[in-house]
Amino acid sequence: MGRNPAAVVKGSPRKRTTSFDGSFIPVERFVPTCEIRLKWPIPVMLSIVVGKPVWTTYRMEQKKNGKRNYQLKECSIQDLKSDSITLSNPGALSSGTDNRNIVDDGSSQKLSMEEIVNLRDEGLSSKEIVGTLIENSKTFHNKTEYSQQKYLKKKEKKYFEYVTVRKPTVRLIAEIMFRLDQGKIMGLRVDTLSQINTAVNLHSHGKYIVYESGCQGLASASMLNGLSGEGRLVLVHSGNYPQKHALLALNLTEEQENCLISVNIYNLLRKLKGTCGSETQTASVDTTPVKEGVESSDVSFEKEVDSSEVSVKEALSPGQSLENVTDTSETDVKDQVITNSDQESTGSGKRKLSESGNDDGSAKKKSRWEVETDRAAGLLSSQKADGLVLVCREHPSSILNALLPLVAPSRNFVVYNQCREPLLDLFTELMKNPNVINVRLTDTWLRYYQVESNRTHPLVNMTGSGGYLLTGVVVDSGEK
Repeated sequence: MGRNPAAVVKGSPRKRTTSFDGSFIPVERFVPTCEIRLKWPIPVMLSIVVGKPVWTTYRMEQKKNGKRNYQLKECSIQDLKSDSITLSNPGALSSGTDNRNIVDDGSSQKLSMEEIVNLRDEGLSSKEIVGTLIENSKTFHNKTEYSQQKYLKKKEKKYFEYVTVRKPTVRLIAEIMFRLDQGKIMGLRVDTLSQINTAVNLHSHGKYIVYESGCQGLASASMLNGLSGEGRLVLVHSGNYPQKHALLALNLTEEQENCLISVNIYNLLRKLKGTCGSETQTASVDTTPVKEGVESSDVSFEKEVDSSEVSVKEALSPGQSLENVTDTSETDVKDQVITNSDQESTGSGKRKLSESGNDDGSAKKKSRWEVETDRAAGLLSSQKADGLVLVCREHPSSILNALLPLVAPSRNFVVYNQCREPLLDLFTELMKNPNVINVRLTDTWLRYYQVESNRTHPLVNMTGSGGYLLTGVVVDSGEK
C-alpha cells in the first residue's frame, strides 16, 4: 500500500477514512463543514483538510472560545518529533536493570484520574501531560529501557493530538471492519480475503459473480477494486438492496462503479429462464455457430435454471413460493422508486397515473432494478462468468447449485463460511457432481509478529480462525 501525495481530499457525500493515534475511524458523509468525534468525545472540524493531499498530518489545537473544542492545523514531521518524547530524546531517561521488584498494584501513579483530566482541560500539550505522568510515577525509573519505551508509546498514543488523513484501501477498510465488529463481516480477515481473490483467479478484465449476504459488501469491494473498465462484477443478493458499506467506503471512481451490477437472485434466475426460452424458440432460424466457451445447449440450461429456482426458494425463504417472494420484492422496489420520484414531481397523482398507464399510451420508464436485471441477464446469457464467489450466512448448497450453471468450464468457484459444517456438507455433495473437480476445503491461520531489535516475538493476542474456504473447478463432463 504505497503513498500517493498527489491525491487530494475532496468534499463530497462519500466516506473518507481518518487515522487517529494508530486507530482508524471511517468518516461518513464527509462535507467541508462536518464535524467528527475522535477518540475523546470532542468535536473536530474537517474543513481544513479539503484540497490538501492525503497523508497530511494535522495537530489538534484547542480553541479559545471554550474547553474541549479543537480545530486542526497542518504540521510537519519536525513538529511531530519535537512533541514526542520517544522521538526527540531517545535513551535520555534513566532505567533499571529488571522488573522483578515492580508490583502492579495500581498505586504507582500519584495523580488521580480527576487531576489527569484537568491537565488536558488546561490546554497542556501531549508532551507536557506525559512528562507530568512520568514525574509522578513511582516505578517508571526502575523499569527497563524496553518497558519504558512501551509505557511511553502507550501514553503518547492516548494523549497524542495528531490526525492523519489516509486514502481508503481494501486492506484498511477490512482491518477497520474486523477491529470494530468481526461478527458483522463473518470473521472475514484480510488474509482470507486475499485468498478468495487468488482462488477465484481474479484478473482485471474478467466477468465474475459474487453472492454476498451478511458481510457488509467486503468481498465484492475487494473484487471490484481489482477490476478495470473492461471487467464486470455481478453482485447477487437475496433482498431488495445489497449491502454496500465497504463499497461506499472505498470512494470508487465512476469507471469502477459502472463495472458493478447489483441484481436480486430471484429476478436474475427468472430473467435468464425467459431469455434462454426465447433463444430456444429461434434456434432453428439462427445459423450462427456457437462460440467456444459459451453454453452449448440453451434447452438444458433452461432446465437447470428452472430447477435452481426451486432450490434457492427452499434455501432462502422456506414456506414461501418463488412467485410470491419475487413479486413482493419487485413491488417493494417499484414502490420505493415511485415514492422517490413523487418527492421530486409537483403532483403525486400525475406520477401514479403515468406509472399505471396514461391516455397517449406511452411506454413507462423502467425502474433501476429492472435495468440492472436486464443488464445482468444480457451479460450472463451471452457468455458465462469467469468465476463465482459465495460469502453468505445461509447454507450455500442450494445457492451454489443455482449459480454454478452460470460459470464457464475451466473456471474456479470459491465458497466462504465462518463455520466448517456447512462446507463439509457441500464438499460431500460436490464430490458426487461430475461437473466439478479439484474440490478442496482449507482453513486459514494467521499470527502477527512483533519485529523489534532484540525483542522479536509473536503477538499474544490473535484470532483463532479466519474462516473456511471451499474451492473447486467447473468442467463440462457432458452429463446433464
